[in-house]
Amino acid sequence: MPPVEPQGKLDQFFLLSQDLFCCIDFAGTLLSVNPTFASLLGYQTETLLGRPCGVVVEPRDHPVIEAALASVCRGEKINAFDICALAADGKRVWLEVTASAGEQVIYVIARDISRRKAVEKQLRRNQRLFRIAGETAHIGGWYMDLAVGLPIWSEEVCRLHDMPVGHQPTLQEAIAFYTPNSRPRIQTVFTACCEQGVSFDEELEIITRQGRRRWVRVIGRAVRDSQGHLIQVQGSTQDITERKDTERQLTLLERSVESSTNGVVIVDAQRPDLPMVYVNAAFERITGYSREAVLGRNCRFLQGSDTDPSALVQLRKGIQEQRDVHVVIRNYRRDGAPFWNDLYISPVRDETGVVTHFIGAQNDITAQREYQAQLSHNANHDALTGLPNRLLLDQRLAQGCLLARRYRRYLAVLFVDLDDFKPINDTLGHEVGDYILTEVAKRLEEELRPWDTVARFGGDEFIVLLPDLAQEDDVLQVVERLLARVSAPYWYRDSELRITASIGIATNDGTIKAPRQLIQQADLAMYKAKRRGRNTFQWYTDELNRKVTERVSLRHALQQAIEQGQFELHYQPQIHHSGRVAGIEALIRWYHPERGNIPPGQFISLAEDTGQIIPISEWVLETACRDAVTLNAESSTPITVAINVSPMQFQRPGFLDSVERVLASSGLAPELLELELTEGVLMDSTEHTIRVLQAIRQLGVHIALDDFGTGFSSLSYLKRLPINKLKVDRSFVRDVASDARDAAIVEGVVTMADKLGLEVLVEGVETVEQLRFLRTLQCDHFQGYYFARPMPLNDLTVFLHTPLTFHTEPTA
Repeated sequence: MPPVEPQGKLDQFFLLSQDLFCCIDFAGTLLSVNPTFASLLGYQTETLLGRPCGVVVEPRDHPVIEAALASVCRGEKINAFDICALAADGKRVWLEVTASAGEQVIYVIARDISRRKAVEKQLRRNQRLFRIAGETAHIGGWYMDLAVGLPIWSEEVCRLHDMPVGHQPTLQEAIAFYTPNSRPRIQTVFTACCEQGVSFDEELEIITRQGRRRWVRVIGRAVRDSQGHLIQVQGSTQDITERKDTERQLTLLERSVESSTNGVVIVDAQRPDLPMVYVNAAFERITGYSREAVLGRNCRFLQGSDTDPSALVQLRKGIQEQRDVHVVIRNYRRDGAPFWNDLYISPVRDETGVVTHFIGAQNDITAQREYQAQLSHNANHDALTGLPNRLLLDQRLAQGCLLARRYRRYLAVLFVDLDDFKPINDTLGHEVGDYILTEVAKRLEEELRPWDTVARFGGDEFIVLLPDLAQEDDVLQVVERLLARVSAPYWYRDSELRITASIGIATNDGTIKAPRQLIQQADLAMYKAKRRGRNTFQWYTDELNRKVTERVSLRHALQQAIEQGQFELHYQPQIHHSGRVAGIEALIRWYHPERGNIPPGQFISLAEDTGQIIPISEWVLETACRDAVTLNAESSTPITVAINVSPMQFQRPGFLDSVERVLASSGLAPELLELELTEGVLMDSTEHTIRVLQAIRQLGVHIALDDFGTGFSSLSYLKRLPINKLKVDRSFVRDVASDARDAAIVEGVVTMADKLGLEVLVEGVETVEQLRFLRTLQCDHFQGYYFARPMPLNDLTVFLHTPLTFHTEPTA
């Protein structure tokens, strides 16, 4: 077919165009080609004309040509498309093709895009390598266009948060992954980056969707356009949880080990000598070499003459076998300083399984190795005193028991607790307290044998182990020396300080099965020494253990009694000198389902120590006031209910409010409630006590001073106290009819009360002789077994309706 010559205005374009230009008929036959077409593909024009256009197209793209030709023949407009052309020398040339139909021919213009295709291919390869590098080093990337305000996460960032790959959160959702402690910091630095372009590098904690806590290193920086405006924030997120765990183990060291992140290296496995094609910033920081200085070189330049040959063999063998390999190798920084490199290497394979690259993740563990010995020491010793801690103490305690059993010797455990150490810390400061603890530790060590052990058990508590004793009593000499040495003066900045210690002693001949029981036994004995006056020692005994066990059991039972309502109130009448019942005293009773009746003397003091007295006291107050309302509704004369007030209950800030609340809820008239307080309560914090008592009296509630005469009352305070009544303790009444001294005390109290305008109630009246004598003193009220024992509310109701005489013998 003769060539078709372009006509008109197309002639010049056809001949001079730098793009490939040709004309084909509707069957796809080449009619004409321009010089660029022939020169670029290397064909002679004569060899192309008259042949199908597919002769210059790679066979796999023939379907593309055929589909485009069919569309043009149907009169359809087609978009530009890419094909791969075959040059005369076999070289492949990528072309972007556009075509349009004329009257009898199709005009085709093709542009050479081979360079663009090569760039796109290299970009895809680099993206894959960087993605692999991120996964190996647990580093993910993210960015946020400020105009949109939505973060874009990489796959690794999604995995770090336990989110599905491709998840794209809102900014609020991304911030919400951070823990409450970390959230304010990430908000602050991220806002500064978005608004001011301030870069940030933070190590913060997140909680993933699965509830796992992870530490991440978040790096961000701002991106500006050509005018300098902030348009984007981008950065990376790296999982550093493992490093953070290591750092927590080093908290006892004198200074923390510098944190290190993984360095990432990518080498080309298909080029000779495996040159590096990528290193990250962590690699630069670890080695001191810049990226430009290392790219294209083999990693072996980091090695030295003393690098372990076995590690090198293992490394090279793994690379040769194209498998994962992990070695710890000695490398050198740029300045010549050696460092230990914890190196992981993994092969990267293409779609056909061919290894194209190796990725190395390195971690500088030099600091970890250098501090290994110190970490071991700190794990077994107290940071302040340098003494063995509990971990090492357990080991030596077990060894001491083993030696005692093997050689039939004794092991002594001393529990040493400093007396009143807390006030030193509170008043003089922790610096002085630390000085005392350090000095005590030195003195204890100086008084012991080289094979003995002094350990700091916690706070101001020390444990002394004395192994290899011939006799149990041999420990006494040591204990006496320790007490004397600890109590000697301490000089701190020219000031003299004094402190003593209480010591509990437990011994064992090797027969004990659980060595730590010795510490528990010595601890119990130490508390006994505290109760005996301090600055002394006590031995552990089985009886002491029994009492402590009973106390623990009773405390548990007492809590159950509070929760299950096992208490009840009994009431003992208070008799006016005229013979009528003027009041009743509420007395708590506890009947345990299994133990039976438990006297108040056994559990009230325990409740005071544990704080359980508060709910008990509140229950007593509410119940007694409610019962008093019932009794007064059935009585022709007013009956006052007296309630013992616990010191702890009285000293609580809300005590006055609770009294007002109970009076309001029960409907009891305030003048029918009498609160009984002991002298100890009234003498403590006297000014505050007087103010509270005055507020109670303003309510109309009566106040009685219980057990008067048994304490060390101050008469100067007594005249200021707004009280109504004195209760003479039963200890003065027992022999009042036969002992002139008791009689004088009671008479003196009655006379003093009369002068002060106070009523007097005498407790413990049990015989007619006592009553006869007390009536001669003109006492106001009496209470005791002579009249009635404490009784339940129902029995009290019957008692109140029974006539009372003073001439009966005491009841059984």
